[in-house]
Amino acid sequence: MPASATNLHHDLARAARALWLAEGASAGTPVAEAPLAARLAVSRTPLRAALRLLAEAGITERRGRATVLRDPARPLPEPDPVPEEALIATIARDHAEGRLPDHVTEADVIRRYGAARGTVSRALSRLHAMGVVERERAQGWRFAEPLASESDRAAAHRFRLVLEPAALLEPRYRLDPGFVREMRAAHAAVLARPFRRTDAVPFFEMNAAFHLGLARGAGNRFFVAAVEHQNGLRRLRNYGWRFDVGEAHLTCREHLAVLDAVEDGKASRAAELLAAHIERAGP
Repeated sequence: MPASATNLHHDLARAARALWLAEGASAGTPVAEAPLAARLAVSRTPLRAALRLLAEAGITERRGRATVLRDPARPLPEPDPVPEEALIATIARDHAEGRLPDHVTEADVIRRYGAARGTVSRALSRLHAMGVVERERAQGWRFAEPLASESDRAAAHRFRLVLEPAALLEPRYRLDPGFVREMRAAHAAVLARPFRRTDAVPFFEMNAAFHLGLARGAGNRFFVAAVEHQNGLRRLRNYGWRFDVGEAHLTCREHLAVLDAVEDGKASRAAELLAAHIERAGP
């Protein structure tokens, strides 16, 4: 696979393959760029890179000037994790499990993990952008405060159970179609492959984006602000997840069931499904 292929390109390739498998598409089915880009809610530029990955895997092929499916059942090779992504997952998990102190410097991280300075700098910068670490005035980085006590986590969980389903019942509720397409493609990509250790961080970010997008459908900034706050409180704790493929896939199926109910105009059913999902997932 080309070294220039990014995570987005691999995710789009997996999502396209998952769509074809779900639809029972057979060899010889034409692959048109514009309709596929619209379904995956992306521009043609990243889609073309994804199609190159699919062609290299033998899933699609060129016939004259057209692209067609060759064998959608063929496996799509997994990319090697980007170094800083693997480091982000390791740092987050080690802190969540008490192996990393609340305050660290770049030098600490370099010594502990034997990573290159550039990789460490990029990993810490991305954790900062996610709200997981904060830059200290003097030197180094400090992890944001998670929900430390069991009673706080239980209280936050109860708040989510009241808050998020209620957003779906707002009288002028409407989901952005682009958000729906993006979430369906992202969830299809997760369902199309095993869950890996380095997937904890991007999986949580997809999860957080899903819940925030549902809240935005209410058209009420107070719902959005509250869900953003809850996502922030959950972020550091959940970066230490040790999901297996069954749990990750169950979460995806529950999310997709909520989307199905919303798009079918069944607001009460969607709220029930979302409450059941939050209840099952726990604090």
